[in-house]
Order: sequence, then structure tokens, then C-alpha cells
Amino acid sequence: MPSAITTYVINTLRTLHWISACGWIGGGLAVLILLKLAGAPTGQEEAEVLQRSIIAVDDYLIIPSAGISATSGVTLCYLRRWGWSKHRWIKEKCIITAILLLFGAFWLAPDLRTLLPAGLDFETDLGYHRHWLAGSIAAAFQTLGLFLLLGLSILKPEKAPVPQRRNKN
Repeated sequence: MPSAITTYVINTLRTLHWISACGWIGGGLAVLILLKLAGAPTGQEEAEVLQRSIIAVDDYLIIPSAGISATSGVTLCYLRRWGWSKHRWIKEKCIITAILLLFGAFWLAPDLRTLLPAGLDFETDLGYHRHWLAGSIAAAFQTLGLFLLLGLSILKPEKAPVPQRRNKN
């Protein structure tokens, strides 16, 4: 841990980390609520508005919050005494966060952006409903993963450090 880091900087990073994690989880819940409403739209215009709302939540809440949360978490691990290898739960959080970021960036977000393709008649075409169901299931898994991260952060299941191997020389 660099010695010039003050308690103020650590507390500011921790606060930023928690606020951004709450934004990421809240954005995921907001998308789930919008997907619930998008399951039975009353018209093409309403379906388009719901899709635009999902895209806005993703662009302005989820993406920045996920990036800030991951960056501040990595920075905190570097600056705190925990480091990278002393606790198993830190490694687990890093792996789960990387999986959620990749899943969200390369599968979930692009899938939700094409929820309502142009010219689709959602009242007669079952493709919209299948696409909506797949997006809803994926968003639910993403949000459950975020709650798993929250649980790991709060419970810290392995408080004892992992024993370091000693060289026998």
C-alpha cells in the first residue's frame, strides 16, 4: 500500500464504489421493471418508448456505474492492505465482476437494444415475445449476479487470510 494515501482518499473511493454499485444494481432493477412493462405493450409506439427507456437506463446509469464500480474496486484492492491474494472473496468478486461486465457488454446490452426491430408487428409476430423473454431472463441473471456481488461485499465469507507458502531453504 502506498504510504501517501490518506484515509480521506480511501473513504472517498469506498463511497464512490458503493454509490456506483447501488447505481448498477438499481439500473438492473429498473431494466427488469421496464421489461415487465414491455411484455404486454398496448401498441407499437408504447413498445418503442419502453425500448428507448431501457437504452437510456443502460447508457446513462448502468454503463457508467458498472465502470466506476469496477475501477474503484480494483483501485481499493490495490490501495488497501487486502491486496489481491490475501482473501479468496476478493478474487471471487473480481472474477464475477469481469463475467458480469463481459456478459452485459457483449450479450445483454446488444440484445436489449434490438428488442424491437424496425418494422416488426409485435402483435402478430411471436419473435418479439421470444426476444423479450430471452432478454428478461438474461437481465434477471445479471441482476442476481449483482446481488451475489453485494452479498460477497457485505458478508466477506473468508475473513482469515489465505496462508502463504513458505520457501524451504
